[in-house]
Amino acid sequence: MMMRTQIDFTLKPRKLVLLLLVVAQLAVLTPTRAGILQTIGDFLSLGANTVREIQEAILLAGDETRVILEQLEGELTSMLETLEQTYQDNLNVTLDSLDAATRAKLLEIETIMGRVNEQLQEDIRLISDEAKAVIRDAGLEIRRTTAELEESLQNVIIVGGETVLFVLDRAVSNAIIIFSLVLLGVGVLIFVFLLFTRRLPANQTARVFSFVLMVGYIALFGALVLIPPVRVFVMTTTGIGLQQRLETITAQPRVLAILPDTVLLGQTSEIEVWGSKLRVDGEPPQAKIADQVVTLNAASDDILALNVANLTGSSGSTNLVLEYPERDPLTEVIRLVQPTPVPDPADLTITNLVITPSSPVQRANAQASLTIRNQGGVEARNFIVRWRPLATHPGLTQTVARLGAGQSTTLTFNHAYIDVGRFDSVATVDTINNVAESNEGNNDRSRSVTVQQAPPRRARVRVDFSRITIHDDAETGAGELILNFNVNGQTARFPTTGTRSMNAGSEINIGRVFDLTLEEGQDLVVFVNGIEEDGGLTGGDDDMGFVRRTYTSSQQWSRGNHSERSNCPDGCYTIHYNIEVTFLN
Repeated sequence: MMMRTQIDFTLKPRKLVLLLLVVAQLAVLTPTRAGILQTIGDFLSLGANTVREIQEAILLAGDETRVILEQLEGELTSMLETLEQTYQDNLNVTLDSLDAATRAKLLEIETIMGRVNEQLQEDIRLISDEAKAVIRDAGLEIRRTTAELEESLQNVIIVGGETVLFVLDRAVSNAIIIFSLVLLGVGVLIFVFLLFTRRLPANQTARVFSFVLMVGYIALFGALVLIPPVRVFVMTTTGIGLQQRLETITAQPRVLAILPDTVLLGQTSEIEVWGSKLRVDGEPPQAKIADQVVTLNAASDDILALNVANLTGSSGSTNLVLEYPERDPLTEVIRLVQPTPVPDPADLTITNLVITPSSPVQRANAQASLTIRNQGGVEARNFIVRWRPLATHPGLTQTVARLGAGQSTTLTFNHAYIDVGRFDSVATVDTINNVAESNEGNNDRSRSVTVQQAPPRRARVRVDFSRITIHDDAETGAGELILNFNVNGQTARFPTTGTRSMNAGSEINIGRVFDLTLEEGQDLVVFVNGIEEDGGLTGGDDDMGFVRRTYTSSQQWSRGNHSERSNCPDGCYTIHYNIEVTFLN
């Protein structure tokens, strides 16, 4: 927020002095959190800052929030005025020297102002209902605490000395004034009576002594009535009406805060001691922690930077001591913590990749054995291991549920290489980076593999001629059929002897089977030739046509059922057969 508004209680001359003193305190140290406030001046500095923040927020707040903030500002300003009227210019009174009740109330208000300042750091225009409740409750708590403060301070007078302040009972002070007035009046009447009745001693010396006594009597009780310092001196000296002695901060070294106040041994390299007058005559103190001298990285009147990188010790609270020549040392308590060793993250790596056989044969199984080790400090869970037999392969995967620190596991994958040649086989652990590892660069392992050409495969091939369908018997009547078979050099005849009667449209079962053993690269050649035999009765034999088919091993010799029609020169038929293939290797 860029705009600034003037605080109401600075309009009066006396309050202007107070604000200037507060600003002077801010120049030395601006208290920002509980535990750093040391004096009434520190407390008023925090209060002035809070009032200023509230006034800035009022300018931007909505109607409901503005009402809450204005009420809080009024309560806080009233409380500051109460403290001003009580302590006047005695801003260096230490909070520790106050009575327990007053100190507790001020520390309670400090906590409340801290909560308010925390809420005001947000955009006041978007303040939540919870934040409004916090500010509203803060106003009520400050009003209650201020009322209690006014009640406890209304009957006391605070006066200052050089190094201490005195809290005097106002009622006793007033009683002393009344008592002195009575005694003064009675004494004056007696002295006047003696003078006018000429009853003073006739002896010159006694007469002078009487006059001195009368003047001293009037001066003493007149001073008690008219001169407050005399009355204060009597009360503080005799203890009559003295409630409390308040210590004030003088030009002595003092520690306000240690940041951080916890040292992680071996990790924290520097701590700062905040305070005032930390150097005496320009010389810094000697610092000790747990009886070990620590060096100063830097020093000013307000901050000492202590090098704790080499500090040793055990966990627990210990003393930080600042030693000054010819002065009492300053002792504060800090905490040493021996950090619990943090285990290294998991680190998965493939320690071994073996392919068996090392030079596999084409189309034969190759087995990859992968050994995965977790060489990190914590367990790895639910990660995927992938093996790619060759670069173009999408990969074979397995999931490992868990692998403890220092443990290993072995996985196997199987693959038959189709092609011949040299391939790069790659294994990868934690393929989708599911495990946070200390080293992500050791998750792959590769191995080259050479695939040998497989020897030709051998197969048992069976050609089973089941039947023939006659389309044209090449005769006006019934004909006589002869079929000659040749399968890769194996021959057969149907019927075995003689002929078989046939007519157009008839189907004849044949039952001729040929078993062969072929290797890859060899062709299967099927030849069937049909004849209608006249037997010399009406002339020459009639050609029924032939069927010739060649099948290659690349198509597994066209295994399955076939129905092939002859070329039909005179007669015509369709031969039906089945090819069965059984690979032997």
